[in-house]
Amino acid sequence: MKWKIRVATMQDADRLVEFNCAIARETEGKELSGEVVRRGVLRGLTHAGEVSYWVAEVNPQDTAELIGCLMLTREWSDWRDGWLMWVQSVYVCDSYRGQGVFRSLLETVIDKMKQTPDVVGLRLYVETKNLRAQEVYLRTGFVDSHYKVLEQLF
Repeated sequence: MKWKIRVATMQDADRLVEFNCAIARETEGKELSGEVVRRGVLRGLTHAGEVSYWVAEVNPQDTAELIGCLMLTREWSDWRDGWLMWVQSVYVCDSYRGQGVFRSLLETVIDKMKQTPDVVGLRLYVETKNLRAQEVYLRTGFVDSHYKVLEQLF
């Protein structure tokens, strides 16, 4: 069974909320507020210049089912005079893992970004204990940037 990769639409919001809550539960043992995540997804879907969601779906002609997603956000790099795109909110349904869904999402995004003026690279961060994800990211061409992400949450 193959899947189709496409840019997400508002009709995908419910499934994106489910995926985001599942990511937090699986990788960090956190239960997120579905209401907050829903607001965040809907806001992201309306900020096409800053945020884009990409989804993988099976049965696109019949009863389409989303099986994976990722989100891109952008960051200006004055050092590179261009945009760095951050890969975030990566999720693939358990029954489709190990079959190339993430690779398809990533390759589609990379192809699109290479055609976009001023995009100079992709970055992502991964939870330090999520070794499975780190292995996947390394196999798909990401390298350790030797930066440590620090944060202040409000």
